[in-house]
Amino acid sequence: MKRAITALAVLSLAGWVWPEAARAQSGESSSSQGSSSSSSSRAGSSPSSSKGTQPAPPAAPDGSDATSRRINNSAPAQHDVEVGQYYMKREKYDAAIDRFQEATKLMPDYALAYRLMGEAYEKKKFLPEARQAYQKFLAIESSSKDADEIKKRVAWLDGEIAEQDRQRAAATKP
Repeated sequence: MKRAITALAVLSLAGWVWPEAARAQSGESSSSQGSSSSSSSRAGSSPSSSKGTQPAPPAAPDGSDATSRRINNSAPAQHDVEVGQYYMKREKYDAAIDRFQEATKLMPDYALAYRLMGEAYEKKKFLPEARQAYQKFLAIESSSKDADEIKKRVAWLDGEIAEQDRQRAAATKP
């Protein structure tokens, strides 16, 4: 009895994942779908997408257009940011920075990743890098509610970087 239920579950799953295989299992051939299938096959779409059970293909077959990249990369980028935030809470700033950088590689316009990267750099006292990350955030999200706070941080960082440069110059003078 268990085998029959398992076989039925596998066949129904195959029908959902592979509609062409399910039609073959049920005795329905692809030629019995009518002329609409054959005309769509000639247009370049696959026979399995003719019934509407499959999602539409991306705009570019290789996923190279901006919309496809955003759709394909948004979940991994969000995951990288979440893991980076986890590392930030545990004060593992190098690991957090690596994750935020990966997120920005996947989605170059992901403002939150730049903001959090700036915070991580700031915690490590890498002020020029923090300033650069914050500026990228502002370039993307100049009108967000966090923009004013980030502008203040950038101004503060400018002063701190200038002070560090003065101290470095004074220390190297003979």
